[in-house]
Amino acid sequence: MFNFKRRFRHLIGLTTLVFIASACGSSASTSSSTTSSVVPATKSGGQLTYALDEEPAGFNYLKAGSGLFVTQEIMDPVWPSAFVVQPNLTPALNSYLLTSATLTSTKPQTVVYNINPKAVWSDGTPISAEDFIYAWQSQSGLPQFKDVGGLAYLPLKTSGYNQIQSVTSSDGGKRATVVFSKPYSDWKSLFSPMLPAHIAMTVGFDNGFNTFGPALQVSGGPYMVQSYTPGQDVVLVPNKKYWGPIPKLSQIVYRFVLDDNQQPPAVQNGEVQMVSPALASVNFYDAVKSLPGFHVTVLPALEFQHLDFNESNPYLAMASIRHALAYGTDRQTITARTAGQILPSIKPLNNRIYMPTQLPYQNTSGSYGKFDPALAKTLLKASGMTMGADGYFHPNFGPEKGQDFSLTLSTTSGVPVRQQIEELFQSEMKSIGVNIVIQNYTASKLFGTIAHTGEFDIIEFAWVQTPFASINQAIYCSYTNVSCKQNFDHYANPTVDNLFTKALTTVNPAQTAKYYNEIDSILWKDMVTLPLFQQPSLYGWSTSYTGIVPNTSTLGIPWNAQDWAALAQ
Repeated sequence: MFNFKRRFRHLIGLTTLVFIASACGSSASTSSSTTSSVVPATKSGGQLTYALDEEPAGFNYLKAGSGLFVTQEIMDPVWPSAFVVQPNLTPALNSYLLTSATLTSTKPQTVVYNINPKAVWSDGTPISAEDFIYAWQSQSGLPQFKDVGGLAYLPLKTSGYNQIQSVTSSDGGKRATVVFSKPYSDWKSLFSPMLPAHIAMTVGFDNGFNTFGPALQVSGGPYMVQSYTPGQDVVLVPNKKYWGPIPKLSQIVYRFVLDDNQQPPAVQNGEVQMVSPALASVNFYDAVKSLPGFHVTVLPALEFQHLDFNESNPYLAMASIRHALAYGTDRQTITARTAGQILPSIKPLNNRIYMPTQLPYQNTSGSYGKFDPALAKTLLKASGMTMGADGYFHPNFGPEKGQDFSLTLSTTSGVPVRQQIEELFQSEMKSIGVNIVIQNYTASKLFGTIAHTGEFDIIEFAWVQTPFASINQAIYCSYTNVSCKQNFDHYANPTVDNLFTKALTTVNPAQTAKYYNEIDSILWKDMVTLPLFQQPSLYGWSTSYTGIVPNTSTLGIPWNAQDWAALAQ
């Protein structure tokens, strides 16, 4: 699923995934003060502190409004998933949770999940088919299923779950049989993660995990949440009831260092031992790569920076004005002066569904992705605007009639590169006669309220993806559909809706990719959002630890936190 990086984060195929990721080689850069082929000795115990530049907006990242990337990073070691996306971007069965997950029939599509007999929640309740049933019901979007108090569930996305006909229990609750009403190609993306159903049914899906308490402390993974101090940190400790290998670290601390500029000094002072900023600047990269005993690597991620246009704004509701803003944006300059500084291979992005490191990627932009400021001005004039003496266009209609045409631009505060993107965009818009007013917010406010309530004109952030392209439905399907919780832009196109339906029910990977690329070509024509660049993700950690392996999907670097260990002195 997507998360905001928010990084949202909110994430192709069925049994065969037709993509690759360049996780090494010329497309990645790495520096380290030490290199060795010797397997190091480790010790039990110790603490690793990971700096996060955003704070959770609630801990149930399956819920609309709480899908921050950092929240998934925190909860990855806590809530179990049926399949885990590996660093090579292929899903692997979580063999600690399941002994098998088998596609037993295609007519109707049926998947049988056999749950590990040893799997148990940290309060002693067995992990069972009831957890699968709850995951389906709470995220299906079907009105007959209600949250605590008879309220509607508010899932972040419903794709896949809304195509399930039934989930039944057998073998004493240790087998879940899932029957689909329509084929679902990305079935391996489902049940990842799962909440403890026996807890969620009492405290609620929507509100039961908003902050720290007994509900949040119930774990089905190697770690459990020990504490949450708002504005300071979240602390994980080993889950003593975990039936798999017990982690070696005694604590993982997620410390909130919301200003990226403060993270390198925090590393140098020994306050944190791991960083992975939302969007690293060249100054950040230079600062951490020169630190002794600190390993740094930069990889092209399944993540991209972009601009969202809110079509509830009467001016942005006009495609001609959205296209004018896009033509007036020099994406090459923005890319070169930001992401290109730490990974020169990064170029302007011409697809929203696939990244260049995935085989189905195509340049679907047509002529809509080019930089043409003269055409931008022509489109603004044709849209009913007149150039004023002050160099800004004045609309001849609407709330800004006779005034400077002004739009607000927002992003997450404390991220220097995003602020640099804003300033470059602001300058480029001024050159075509559009006044951009910058108004930034904390991540929890921007994505917890501002985005979901449509209180913006333009927002700049990153979508963080998985290899499952189906997650894009929640972003681009018509906002009038209650399932489209991540469509912040009030966009609606029935042709796109129909193509998503075809893609989601097609099991042939090549045909599925064709549908998704067709969708993206329409998104360019409608100029729903403007992609900027595939994001390079920086991962840095102290060489006093081992077992750390970056993952460029939504899982992030803590995907294998159970393998982290401190080196023996």
